[in-house]
Amino acid sequence: MPRKDPHSVWDPASAAIKHIAFDLTVDFEKHTLAGTADYQFTAPLGRSLELDTRNLQIQSVTAPDGRALAFKIGKEDVLGSALTIDGTEGLERLRITYATSPDAAALQWLKPSQTAGGKHPFMFSQCQAILARTVFPCQDTPSVRFTYEATMRVPHGLSAVMAADMLGSANNNGSAIYRFAMRHPIPSYLFALAAGNIVPEKIGARSRVYAEPETVKGAAWEFGEVDRMIEGAEQLYGTYIWDQFNLLVMPPSFPYGGMENPTLTFLTPTLIAGDRSLVSVVAHELAHSWTGNLVTNATWEDFWLNEGWTVYAERRIVERLYGKELANLQAVNGRYDLMVAFKNFGLNSPYTKLKTDLAGIDPDEVFSSVPYEKGFLLLVAIERAVGREVFDPFILSYINDFRFQSATTEEFIDYLQKKLPGVDTKVDLRRWIYQPNLPDSTPTFESTLIDDVQQVRKQWDAGARDLKGVISKWNVDQKTLFLAGFEQPVTESDCAALEQIFDIGTTKNSEILLPWLCIAAMCSYAKAYPMIRDFLGSVGRGKYLKPLYRALHENPATRSLARSIFEDFKDRYHSVARGAVQRILAA
Repeated sequence: MPRKDPHSVWDPASAAIKHIAFDLTVDFEKHTLAGTADYQFTAPLGRSLELDTRNLQIQSVTAPDGRALAFKIGKEDVLGSALTIDGTEGLERLRITYATSPDAAALQWLKPSQTAGGKHPFMFSQCQAILARTVFPCQDTPSVRFTYEATMRVPHGLSAVMAADMLGSANNNGSAIYRFAMRHPIPSYLFALAAGNIVPEKIGARSRVYAEPETVKGAAWEFGEVDRMIEGAEQLYGTYIWDQFNLLVMPPSFPYGGMENPTLTFLTPTLIAGDRSLVSVVAHELAHSWTGNLVTNATWEDFWLNEGWTVYAERRIVERLYGKELANLQAVNGRYDLMVAFKNFGLNSPYTKLKTDLAGIDPDEVFSSVPYEKGFLLLVAIERAVGREVFDPFILSYINDFRFQSATTEEFIDYLQKKLPGVDTKVDLRRWIYQPNLPDSTPTFESTLIDDVQQVRKQWDAGARDLKGVISKWNVDQKTLFLAGFEQPVTESDCAALEQIFDIGTTKNSEILLPWLCIAAMCSYAKAYPMIRDFLGSVGRGKYLKPLYRALHENPATRSLARSIFEDFKDRYHSVARGAVQRILAA
């Protein structure tokens, strides 16, 4: 029996949603989705039903016989407002007619000027972690899985896509009508849709990319190795069960690097660097097809079970395809990200634990690299304690035994103790999970690629500045590692030297731009201010916004610049990213 999720009104002792059939109209003038949702449940309901909602306009609730059911909306809090429906005893189906709010946190509505083509509007969803309740009434917990079908109506000339199989399309009365079906049960946070001037381009036998016409060709080339990644992942984790692994390149305001929506991964356009150097994000989202989409954390307090496992799987895929040296280098870069999160929270903060207490807290307020990178390090510690020849069969067993289920941290601990007796004591498992910071026995990583960076950094520290010839030959992860070492302000002349060494004026790679812009902000390098403004006005990815705004805010000389830039561009950011920046600037 799943335990109670602190972020949902769903009672594990009651019936769960089994299937939903949507019929929704996308209204770009009102900024709403409106229509009906027909629900089927796993068992007959009790006398009343509670669903998670937030800012939804509920118009009616009806039983299968057409009888109107009484309902009420509860008081709003951090979770939204519970929708209570009375008179449901014995029912296994019902219909809700509703509309979303123009301010629905999961939906972003973009003007034509905010798109690559500049001629058509665009809308997309982002439901993780607890934002699906702003799109439709649901049991908004990872513990509840359901299948769905959907009819989406969009203005003629635009297209709709969903994280589901497309069944067909037609035109009627000035609207384009698209039909979809998701045949595998998913949790609510993986429900995803988008509408706009979207076209497909085939990549491989099981993959295609969707994007605006202006960017689709470049995206198809950038992600051209996707099928190779699928094959590599299958060799490690078993058959890919979601049929297609398609990619949707989002507008710049998308708040994440990627979102692992089944059959249609959403990706930030910042990955299109023109050199295929940032495709490890694609490997990460692909890995979620097993660790997250197939085996899911039961609550957001167990988030590390999704992300720690997925970072581990991602780096195993990278190692298989590109070599151990690169995978270890990426692990070291991940450790730097983890140390930044520890610094921001405080080493002894409860948010540096793997298992967290999030009662009364919106998960988006405290999500960081901790579940990703600390979770990864724990799994590496277990792997090294038992050896890969033992750990790899354990992984396959774990994925198979928890297939289409949602697991708690405690269930994982019990499973590990059963399958690999004694390893929990050997790695001090409870120290990893329930205590802050890192154990002294945390795994370390070696790579000649890392050695090269460390050697050049010694030359820099000794005063050498003629380093462009060497650094230009590095991969992006080496360059990122070098720049990550500048945690304190440097002189303006050194900032200018780094600008020249890394070709900041011409690079299209945001992974290089970001750390240099943070260095420039720390040392009040005024020449970079226009570039900082342009960067923050053209990206919406939280990974880039948060550190750069934090660097600006922590320097008294640039604090007002941070506020000015945010006021200019805040409406371009997704609600998740906008809220994160607001918390930084309010500190």
